[in-house]
Amino acid sequence: MKKYSLITMALVAASVAVAEVSDEQFQKLVNEIALLKGEQSDLSVLAEPASKLKLGGYGEIHGNFKQGGDDKFDIHRLIMYMGYDFNDWIKLNSEVELEHAFVADSDKGDNGGEISIEQLFVDFELSDAFNVRVGRMLAPLGIINEHHEPVLFLGVERPNVDKYIIPSTWSVDGAGIFGSPLSWLSYQAYVVAGLDGSKFSAKKGVRSGRIKERGGLNDPAFTGRLDFFPFVDADLPAGQDLRIGVSGYYGGTNNKNEGGDSDPSADNTFAMYSADFEYDVSRFRFRGVVAHGKNSDADKLGGGVGEEIFGWYLEGGVSVMPESWKKGKLAEADIIPFVRYEEYDTQHKLPTGIAKTKSNDRTEVTVGVNFSLIPQLVLKADYQFMDDASSARRDNQFNLGMGWMLQ
Repeated sequence: MKKYSLITMALVAASVAVAEVSDEQFQKLVNEIALLKGEQSDLSVLAEPASKLKLGGYGEIHGNFKQGGDDKFDIHRLIMYMGYDFNDWIKLNSEVELEHAFVADSDKGDNGGEISIEQLFVDFELSDAFNVRVGRMLAPLGIINEHHEPVLFLGVERPNVDKYIIPSTWSVDGAGIFGSPLSWLSYQAYVVAGLDGSKFSAKKGVRSGRIKERGGLNDPAFTGRLDFFPFVDADLPAGQDLRIGVSGYYGGTNNKNEGGDSDPSADNTFAMYSADFEYDVSRFRFRGVVAHGKNSDADKLGGGVGEEIFGWYLEGGVSVMPESWKKGKLAEADIIPFVRYEEYDTQHKLPTGIAKTKSNDRTEVTVGVNFSLIPQLVLKADYQFMDDASSARRDNQFNLGMGWMLQ
């Protein structure tokens, strides 16, 4: 139904009724029609800004059941998106995230509740080949960091390679360029605020070094990626698609929240190189990521921080829902069982004389299923077999989840 259709209907109804009214009633109707036309004109003026405003978001709820206890129900994330098109080439995007349902003063770190601005940037879209972005964006490493909505990945929890090696979600503050100069190639390149090396750790790698409030520019960094689409111009059967990406990050770690130095990391730099792919063919989908990070002076960071961190995973899934089932309420549904294998080590290499903690060399196998009722809402279940290089096996975990995305 078009905008203002109720007003239009009122005008038509009034016109039809003219033949059955007195002169006095007719004049009253004429006055009402004039008033309605004025209201319609005013509303048209208001409608243009409203059409430029875009609202959305996503969220996920988890149930985690660990072998040996510590079971929990977790409203893991609730994210509200707001965008605004100032015109056809200047566009604002933002995401505000609430994690774990409650925020209070806490020393729980990554395990506590949190509210944060995950993204807030303005795009200046100049051409397909060259555009400018300024603000807070996501570091373009791996797959999950930029594409982390729960309907887009398999499994209840995000892969742990994308937690302990590539610290997703990794917000960075700065400016840069992006574009697609060719049909088979896209790029991103940004100069951004750096990491706080004093917060690196043996177990979590560089994850806690992300500055989530006021990014430090004392020791800035560079990050970027290239994506290749080999099949984009190829004459291939429908349903086959391949993307190959390479990405990187390089910068100093002598930063702290609100600016300034963060000794003892003064002379350290951190570099990360990553490659990833996504391949869809017929009913099958395959994903893979490998990432390697290196601290130039890990010995100055202390605490067993790795000179090198390394991780990778491979994942495969297949759509098994028969077409005959896709009718009625399940017309858009799909069922995708999957398996994922990942290895990650936050002490892949250590400075001379530092003893390795074997439990930081971890291996996981996740087996599960995604049940998409509609493309915007998914139910998930999986079981994770967790192990490490120490003699003690880590606790396995069963997960249930529901995720959604507002579009």
